[in-house]
Amino acid sequence: MDKPHDVFGRDEEWADLAGFARPALPGMRIAVVYGRRRQGKSYLLRRLADAAGGLYHLATEQAESISLRRFAESLRSWARLPAGSLAFGGWDQALDVAAQMIAAHPGSPPLVLDEFPYLVQETPGLPSIIQSLYDRLGPGGTGGGAPLRLILCGSPISVMAGLLSGTKALRGRGALELRIRPFGYRDARSYWGIENPAAAFVHNAMIGGTPGYRDLVPDPDVPEDAHRVGAWLIRNVLRPSMPLFGEASRVVHEDPRIRDVATYSSVLAVVAAGESSPTKIGALLSRPATSLAHQLGMLASAGFIERRHDLLRDRRPVVTVADQLVRLHQLVIEPYLADLEAGRAPQVWGEVQHTVDSKILGPHLEALAADWLARYAYDEAGLAVGPVGHTVVACREHKAAHDIDVLALARGCRPRTPGVPVMVIGEAKYRDRQPGMAELRRLEHVREVLTASGHDASSAVLAVFSARGFTDDLAAEAARSRGRILLAGLEELYGVTRPR
Repeated sequence: MDKPHDVFGRDEEWADLAGFARPALPGMRIAVVYGRRRQGKSYLLRRLADAAGGLYHLATEQAESISLRRFAESLRSWARLPAGSLAFGGWDQALDVAAQMIAAHPGSPPLVLDEFPYLVQETPGLPSIIQSLYDRLGPGGTGGGAPLRLILCGSPISVMAGLLSGTKALRGRGALELRIRPFGYRDARSYWGIENPAAAFVHNAMIGGTPGYRDLVPDPDVPEDAHRVGAWLIRNVLRPSMPLFGEASRVVHEDPRIRDVATYSSVLAVVAAGESSPTKIGALLSRPATSLAHQLGMLASAGFIERRHDLLRDRRPVVTVADQLVRLHQLVIEPYLADLEAGRAPQVWGEVQHTVDSKILGPHLEALAADWLARYAYDEAGLAVGPVGHTVVACREHKAAHDIDVLALARGCRPRTPGVPVMVIGEAKYRDRQPGMAELRRLEHVREVLTASGHDASSAVLAVFSARGFTDDLAAEAARSRGRILLAGLEELYGVTRPR
């Protein structure tokens, strides 16, 4: 099935779903599709059902009897049966009849149950009912082997991801587990129609790549001048009447397992402020780090925080905020809530510029640099790299530790392996001045320290990432380096020009 023209991006996701929906193999197959709200899951699955002639059913938060009645009506309408011709006494009967009708339909199209957690909430045994149906109709079953493709979709990540895990009823019965994530930074730029990479960078650092957010702003036309993106945020986000003003709080607490609102909000606030160690996070909350393991795990599984492991050293992971809108909420909206509610958004935005530069734009540039190395460096700079991340290396000469913003190992190598080859040592700087020879000398020193520590870093490429361009002497040095020095600004990160 060709992807419909009105589906933006999602090429890999569409290929996975289209391949799953193709009835090439006999028997029942189950797919679990999940992701936070407003990622376009339902839109994608509706288009899949339309393209394949399948049945898409959107569940609602209602009693079991009403849910069964609505499903019967969806199935009747899809099969073009007379009104009132279908009625079910339970989900075992409903799914059994649906399986028979779909098997008899030309091409055995897929059945999509969207917002599946709503159904499970009223019928906790529904996964077991599906398990029983699978054991009868799936591979090796006794149901005749007719193709049946069942797609279960939902937003609460902890619920949906758990369907196929542990001792759950559907464990080992999933043929596809697909998580729909926000658009990457390049797709987000195209989706919002932003030409200027500098404006796209600032916008993405504040809003992220969730496609549904474009429908929640009254003015979707983002200025091409990066300096005017702040005014756009003031109009579209930093006003209490705007849907995105409280969106971050809603999406965090939509997961049913996130119940202690105060604790989760406090953890996010501390991490957004720059604390990355579980021990320090616990100390600021007057709690031992071990007592926050559950909260950190839940926030990580839901995609709100990221636990980044050191590529070279066996140490505790660094915790950062992964969701841009949540970060904006914790750093700008929550601390200045009273002022924003009083209509003083322009004043607030002026006051928080240092916070925005150091705790939003700076970390975001590091994230884009790492993403570029992992996704695009091979095709655009000829760098064949493996794992990408960060590290901290001790320096006896300076009696301190050097933080390496971006590090890339050789392809096929395992992190934290003695003597692992280092391919790229990088520094990402978002600042008013352009990086120059001082940044290059620091990277050269770090390469020497890594080599002296037993790591194979002597041939590593030195990379400088900048949002402000580079000094002339650094650009000249990179031109003479024959590929040993790499310079990448925002135009290079966004693929407008090739890295130098």
